Amino acid sequence: MSTALSIASNLTERAIAFGETSYGGTRVTLILRDGRRIHDVVLAWGSEIAKVGTQIITKPNDLDFEIDDIEDIQSQ
Repeated sequence: MSTALSIASNLTERAIAFGETSYGGTRVTLILRDGRRIHDVVLAWGSEIAKVGTQIITKPNDLDFEIDDIEDIQSQ
């Protein structure tokens, strides 16, 4: 299922391959187009940004970047 907080499908496949760090959650670092790295990101079911650090994410405006700016992910 794709939502406004879902990462690209090719990145979802990689996140799922990393495995879960908690029930339904995968902790990753996002690598953005401008070179920034966003650490401590929890993806729900490997696809949807649910949390960044201690901030729960419920809508795209909760982020200080655009979903389309995500170029890669790394396992944490």
